[in-house]
Order: sequence, then C-alpha cells, then structure tokens
Amino acid sequence: MKKLFIVLITIVFASCSQDQNESVTPVATSTSSVLDGIMTFKDEKSFVKEYSELSKMNSSELQKWISAKKVNSLLNSSSDSLVMQEENLSNSRIIYSDAMKAILNNESKVKIGENVLWLEESKFYLLTENDLNKTTVELKSRKDKLKSFGQVISLSNLNKNLSGRGVIPNENRVKTFVTEEQTLDGSRLRLVVDLFNETIVLDDQVSSSKMFLRSTLQYRSCSTFSCKWKQANNYRSIETNVLSCSSCSPYTGYDLVTSYVYAASFSGVHTELIANWGWKAPYVITYTNFSLSGTYNSTVRSGTASVGFLVNLSWY
Repeated sequence: MKKLFIVLITIVFASCSQDQNESVTPVATSTSSVLDGIMTFKDEKSFVKEYSELSKMNSSELQKWISAKKVNSLLNSSSDSLVMQEENLSNSRIIYSDAMKAILNNESKVKIGENVLWLEESKFYLLTENDLNKTTVELKSRKDKLKSFGQVISLSNLNKNLSGRGVIPNENRVKTFVTEEQTLDGSRLRLVVDLFNETIVLDDQVSSSKMFLRSTLQYRSCSTFSCKWKQANNYRSIETNVLSCSSCSPYTGYDLVTSYVYAASFSGVHTELIANWGWKAPYVITYTNFSLSGTYNSTVRSGTASVGFLVNLSWY
C-alpha cells in the first residue's frame, strides 16, 4: 500500500510539472534588447530561454530575428571555411550553433544581468569595465588574467554531479562524418555532417544542453600547387533523415526533437536541433550517455544530373 501511494504521488507531481511546462509559451523577441551593440538579457534564465527559441529556427528565421534586433551578429561575421578546407577534419574542432552565434555580437560578447561576457573558444570570460572596449586581439593577449564565468562545452572533464545534477557525459563534442562522391563531369563533391553537443554552463550551473546536426556540401578546388575543399552552394534535399535515440526517455532527461525529415531543400550550411536535455524531476535518476543512430540521405543537384549521399550516423 505504501509503494502504491508513492507511485500515485509521483504521477501527480509529474502531471503538474507537465501542465506547468505546457502552459508557458516563450516568446524569443520579448526577453532581450541591444545596448552598445551587445545583446542584453535581464538574467541567465531569459538568456537561455531566448537561445532555446532561436535553436528551433531555420536560417531565414534567424536572419529576420537578427535584422529586427539590429545587432551585428557573429553569425554573419564569422566562418570556419579555412578549417573546413582541410582534407582531414578533426573532431576537436569547436563548433557553435547558429543560435549561439546569432546572440553573440561580432566580437563574441553578450550581456547577462550586469555581466558582460566574452566567449573565446569554449569559455565565457567576465569582462571588467576596463576590458569592455578592448578589441578581440587585445582580450586574447590577456585572457589568462580574465575571470572565467562559464563555458560552452561537453562535460566529460567536469564533475558528473555538478551543482547536484546529472549532466550529459558526451566525451566527443564533435563527431564528423565525411562522404565523398564524383559527379558525371568528373568533379568531386563531399558532404560533411557534424553531430555536436552544445552544453552551456554559467556560474557553475548547467543552463542548457542540446544536440545539433550540421551538414556542409563542398567541392574540390585545385590550383597548380594544391587542392582544397570549398563550400558548394548547390541546392540539395534531405530525402530521409531517420534518427533513433535509444537513450531518450523521461528517466534520462533526453528529448529527441528531430527524428524524420522529408524533402527539405536548402543550399549552403544547414544546421538543425535534434535533441534537448533537461532536468525532469522526479524522473532523471540515471546517468546515461546520449546515444543516437540513424541515416542521413541527401540528394545534390549538379547540372542536369544528381548525386546521392548516404551517411550512417551514430553517437555512442
């Protein structure tokens, strides 16, 4: 009888929590403003709320948001094209989501409460009043003197019970899959698919953790002395993007957002949110690796012909 009572209490608590979550509809345009060219948020909660809304948007929606905010965004002023030119791509590369880059200004700064933060590689640094007008080059030269306020990284090197909570233990922040094909005219194309985790830790608190999938189409460009991979802007479609998450359940806190996409068409770099992690009391009772598998089938139009790419994805 006692066990039955405990089970009933747990179900009622979970139902109330779900009702509360469903009754709140975050509005991405209501939590922030732009001051001195820096996105400004009331507090960490509003920052994460807007970031989470942006993570659901496609490229055109993000551009509309940036335009409405009138901020010189990092999303429109940075590129990792030089790194992507390499023949072999390292899993140690740092990739930020489009949502994160949309919020940061072109100097990788954001203001949360009274704190102006600067994101460099995987760390958020707290800027003093004397540091606010320093250039990125100047800040890099003295970052060992700056106070660390948080990070955007997987949590393999942190305490597994940070702040008393279980956290995602992804050891690989980026996992890259490269598939190369040859077109009818003899040119070479490759599709680079990156699975990456973006976990935000602010002031020793796990604020958010999300999984993203990014695909980049490239063509082989050769000169007299060398060959490099460069971004191709051919339109391509995702015929199937079938993902299975064996670790997704209320008991682990993982929530699969994207499991199937059909006939989506785009050019350039494409990023989509595929999973969230959240602390879902009273369910999250185990410490489990995020585990994903599936196929990514994309067709690229090349002149009058088409080239197909089939990528087998896995994370753990």
